[in-house]
Parts: sequence; C-alpha cells; structure tokens
Amino acid sequence: MLKKIFLDKKIINDILKRGGITFLFRMIAMALSFITMSYITNFFGKDIFGNYSLTLTVLQIVVMVFAIGTPYAFISFTGGFENNEKAKGLLFKVSKIVLVLSIIPVIVFFFGAQFLAEFVFNKAELTNYFLIISASIPFMILHELLCYYFVSIKKTLFYSLITFIFPNVLFLLFLVIVFYFKLPTSLVLACYTLAYLISVLIGFINVFSGKKAIYPILSTRAIIKKSFPMMVSGIFLILLNWTDILMLGKLETSSNIGIYNAAFKVGYLALFFVVSMNVVIMPKISELFHQKDHLELKKVVNRSTQLVIVLTIPAALILIFFSKSILQLFGEGFEVGSTTLILITLGALFNAMTGNVDQILNMTDNQNIVKNIFIIGFILNVLLNLYLIPNYGIEGAATSSLITNIFVNSIFVIIIKRKLGFYTFM
Repeated sequence: MLKKIFLDKKIINDILKRGGITFLFRMIAMALSFITMSYITNFFGKDIFGNYSLTLTVLQIVVMVFAIGTPYAFISFTGGFENNEKAKGLLFKVSKIVLVLSIIPVIVFFFGAQFLAEFVFNKAELTNYFLIISASIPFMILHELLCYYFVSIKKTLFYSLITFIFPNVLFLLFLVIVFYFKLPTSLVLACYTLAYLISVLIGFINVFSGKKAIYPILSTRAIIKKSFPMMVSGIFLILLNWTDILMLGKLETSSNIGIYNAAFKVGYLALFFVVSMNVVIMPKISELFHQKDHLELKKVVNRSTQLVIVLTIPAALILIFFSKSILQLFGEGFEVGSTTLILITLGALFNAMTGNVDQILNMTDNQNIVKNIFIIGFILNVLLNLYLIPNYGIEGAATSSLITNIFVNSIFVIIIKRKLGFYTFM
C-alpha cells in the first residue's frame, strides 16, 4: 500500500502540505478536549459530565437541523466559483437565512426547557441546561457556517484556529473560573457555548477585514434545494453517532452515560485522520467534479484514503490494547467501559478504512443518496439499541454502533463504485 500511496507524489504533497496544519491543530484540540473531559469528571463529577454530554448532544442536533445543511452545501457551491469574494457573498446570504430560521428553536427551548427536562428526559436538573441551549443556538450555527467558509477559500490556518484552538482553550479557561468561584454546575454547558460565541466574533472580524463581497446569483430556493438533503444527512449522521447516548439517557444512569461518552470520544480518535482529511479533500473533490476531471478525482480519493488507512491502524491498535489504562485517566470507575471502548474503536476503524465516503458523494451531487443511507442506518441503530441496551447496557450500545458503522459504510463504498466507477481505497 505504501508504494501505491507514493505513486502520485504531487497529490500526496498537496494533501500533506494543506493537511499538516489541520492535523497539528486537531491533535492539540484532541489533547485539550481530553484535558477538559478529565477536568469536568474529576472536579464536577460523573453526573455533571453525563448531563453536559446529554444536553450537548441535543444542542448539536438542533444546530444541524436549523443550519439546514448549508455548511456542507457551501463547499459544493464554491467549487464552481472563480474568486473568494463570491464565497463571502454566499456566506452573508446564507447567514441571513439561518439566523431567521434559528428563531424557532430559540423560542421552543426557552419556553419548553422545564417540559423537556422533566417529561422528556426525566431529569429536572436539566432545565437550566436547556435554557442555555436556547441562548446559544444562533451563534453555534454561525460557527459551523464560518468554519466551512474558511475551508472553501482554503484559509486553513484560520479555519484551524476558530475550529480547534480558540473554542477549546476558552472552554477550559471558563471551566476553571466556574470551579474556582463555585458557580452553579449547570454553567458547564454555558462555558462551552460562550467559548464558541467568542470564536464566532473573531471569525467575522476576519471576514469583514477583507475585500468586499460579491453576491453570487443564487436564489434562496436553489440554496435550500441543495442544502436540505445534506441537512437531513447531517442530522442522521449525528443521530447515528449520538443515538446511543440519547437512548442511554432514557434507560441508564447519568454515571453510565458519562462513562459511555468518555469511551465514545476516545474510540472515535480512530477517526482523527479521516475527519481531518475532509477539510483537505472536500474543496478539491468539488472543484474536480465541476471540472469533470474524473481521473484526477479518483487519484485524490484513492491516495487520501490509503494515507488515512496507514495512519489510522496504529492509533486504533493503541486504543484497543490500552483501553483500561486510557479510561482510568478520566477518574475512578471509568475503566469498566474498556470493552465499550474496544467495540467503538473497531467501528471507527472500519469507518476510517472506507474513507470520506459520505462527503465524496455529497460533493458529487449525490446528496439524496447519502440522506437515504443515513436514514436507513439510523433506523437500524435504533432497533439494535432497543434490544441491546436493556440487555447489555453500555456494551450493547457500543455493539449497535459497531454493526451500524459496518453496514452504512459498506453501502457507501458500493454506491461510490456504481456512481463514480472506483473503490475509495484502491
């Protein structure tokens, strides 16, 4: 495989050059994220970490819904733009659309906080968390959009800063302040969202400091037509990843939710390289697709996937063989999730070895197929969880995740072969 990778040195050099910054900052963000998780579990407790994990999942789903897929569609559109000023014009146009739509969830979560906490999740202490969600939705959506804007114009350094560095550093800083001054523990989620608010402000300051925007000739209807299927796909992707935690939230204790969330986040380190590669190859795939250069498209996909496989396997083996030791870093009792961590890691490894399959299809006008596959995968995951969680607890949830990952990514590989004429990994 190594020989195949280095057959196209130009492609590999381009990937490593543009991806190197992203890899580095993502690694720093991973380290900061684990420091943050350890800080919450050790200084605030597993129950607080469980509540934070559960409500953060809800927030991420809401953001995905009301961003209506525009961050992913953004790159699909800009692959055909001839200058960055049009990308800026599209950013402003889409920002207006999503800000108007965000009014709906803000009202729902503000007035429905107590109902959601007490009657949906049976946890009255979550009321303040849902009030915080209501205030944070608009700028969390804008953060998603900003990130993909900087990806589309290949401003990799600034993308990495507002995505990985600023939010994580600020989040940890605010947590220390909350603990030091003995402020309410529900503010853990507020620390997270405040960190993203500041990152959004920094991002827009950078946007406004450049040249004037040129508004592309794209109607709101055209934007939504492309973005809506991506929104549905994104929702079901999050649900695929977080259904386990949502269903555990109904069926398990906050402590077990915290253990599962820690194992899940550690296990998905195996996706580090494939997720990082998204930023590098998505604009390139969109560009090559618009240019109808299918031979170069195949080369880019093959070499990036093969590089991901070579980098991912050693990382996954470390997570599998040192699962107990790694989980013990989060505090006493977390080591019981070692089998859960192994199962999640195996699923993430299979995901990584198939490549950036969903985004390859999204960037080549196959977003409706992606949507349908994720919906089927979600249904499968729910059915598996309904049986496995009551019988096997967090290990049952992890088994469901593994089976679903294998099923969904195998289907994606087959579809890419039929639609584009090649396998992602060869």
